[in-house]
Amino acid sequence: MPKISAVLQHPHIVSLMRLIQALSRRPRAMAALSGLFAALAQPPFGLLPGLLGYGLLLYALERDLGLKPKRTAFFMGWLAGFCYFLVSCFWVAEAFLVDAKTYGWMAPFAATLLPSGIALFWGAFAVLYTWLRPKNWTRFLFFASLFSLFEITRGTVLSGFPWNPAGSSWKAGSAMSQMAAYVGVYGLGFVTVLAFSAVGVVRRGRGVAGYAPAIFGGLVLIGCFAVGETRLLTTKVRDTGYAIRFVQPAFSQEAKWTRSNFADLFETYVRMSKAKPLPGHRTPDLIIWPEGALPMMWETLTDPDNWMLPYMTSLLADKQSLMIGTSRQELDTTGHLVYRNSMLVLRSEDGQTRVTGAYNKFKLVPFGEFTPYQDIANKIGISALTHFDESFTPGERTKPQSFPDIPRVLPLICYEGIFPSLDMTRYKTQDTMRPKWIVNISNDAWFGPTTGPVQHLNLASFRALEEGLPMVRSTPTGISVVIDPLGRPVSGTDLGLSKAGYMDVTLPGAVTTTHFAQERNLIVIFISLFCLIVWVVDMAILRKKGRFKPY
Repeated sequence: MPKISAVLQHPHIVSLMRLIQALSRRPRAMAALSGLFAALAQPPFGLLPGLLGYGLLLYALERDLGLKPKRTAFFMGWLAGFCYFLVSCFWVAEAFLVDAKTYGWMAPFAATLLPSGIALFWGAFAVLYTWLRPKNWTRFLFFASLFSLFEITRGTVLSGFPWNPAGSSWKAGSAMSQMAAYVGVYGLGFVTVLAFSAVGVVRRGRGVAGYAPAIFGGLVLIGCFAVGETRLLTTKVRDTGYAIRFVQPAFSQEAKWTRSNFADLFETYVRMSKAKPLPGHRTPDLIIWPEGALPMMWETLTDPDNWMLPYMTSLLADKQSLMIGTSRQELDTTGHLVYRNSMLVLRSEDGQTRVTGAYNKFKLVPFGEFTPYQDIANKIGISALTHFDESFTPGERTKPQSFPDIPRVLPLICYEGIFPSLDMTRYKTQDTMRPKWIVNISNDAWFGPTTGPVQHLNLASFRALEEGLPMVRSTPTGISVVIDPLGRPVSGTDLGLSKAGYMDVTLPGAVTTTHFAQERNLIVIFISLFCLIVWVVDMAILRKKGRFKPY
């Protein structure tokens, strides 16, 4: 094996060290690069060395921040977050270009204001870290734990937006990602930030002791990889024998809303749903259409005078079911008429097709499905992207659903797939109420051929990992696929971006109830709070020695 000294003298390493040395006098530039590097570690880029951006951010916050260190630290944290989310979330502008005449003017604001707002969490984290950081080498533990708490906060408050947390930098289904089955994606993020931020406190010239944090971080990664690889090699996934078909018509959102395309869109859904099974498969027990499959209200589709109604009533074979994403009207508990983004279940039996169940979306997209402070926003020309006069109204909190002759299922509609533990039930090892699978119907056509659908798939796949359940994902333009309970795409079930077709699949079985499904976020909160003890102990020691001085 090459000696460490030889590795450190490699031209690329030397160039990197010189760059860091040059940037050490420009902490703001380092902060911006740290966010950019960390963002490039996320799919579809997958440049995992970019995770060193967390170490670069810690190193930047250790520099001389001038006469107003708290203000400078906040700006540096915000700048890092802005760069991170600008790269991660630029696809959001695509949704406003679907109907460019009405909403196009909002696209530049969406692409910049969203990262600007979310980056405030990184700014608050940076100023708090700078103010409270321990004075010894253990500060990277404090850095990682505090960052994890702010990640959880970002995914929770003000409706929450847990897009691309640090843990999702690892591709779902990989060995490292398996840690999510134990501590969830936030716990995996804690481990990731801890390991890669350790390089930020390395002190050259102090021998092995100076590299101790980085060595510790490396050992943490090796340990997690070993645990994950063992889980992949020893966990067997069995088929349930339940046959499912999902349909992907590959109509863009703009094309779907074009009136002249509607008949073709509807005919495509019907034709693919009634097509013969693919070779090696039997007639499906369940057909799945994606979120917002047809650009009309359910009440319009089922109107007795509508020409489509006879096709819908004759669509299914006997004892066959259909899950369809649709918007509809409903009276709430107070008797008021509200709009819902729903998943309806239809079943054909004895020559009759009827609705046998429904799930109403719980987590709605701000400005996409509802407008906060709608009365004020509408007066200045801001409205939700729904083509309705009113916003959607959320349903009850997400939980498993039971429908006739369908294995008990946890439904997640589109955006809900990025949230860990929308179902807050803590399942025991042998829990009959535990769902058998997850269905994720989505309308990723809003994102176009950007990074959005790839990232959305990766984030949703972590829900399968966390719960130990298979997932069937259906979207109108891709990516539609079956995910096994270890977070891996099932070979041969992938309908990629803009690919039209249908897929017949056999539902994989669930695996043993995961530790995360039993404990939820209590594990990562415990770890983060435990590591904050590092700060408390450090401060207590310094106070005892009379050396405690807040930054």
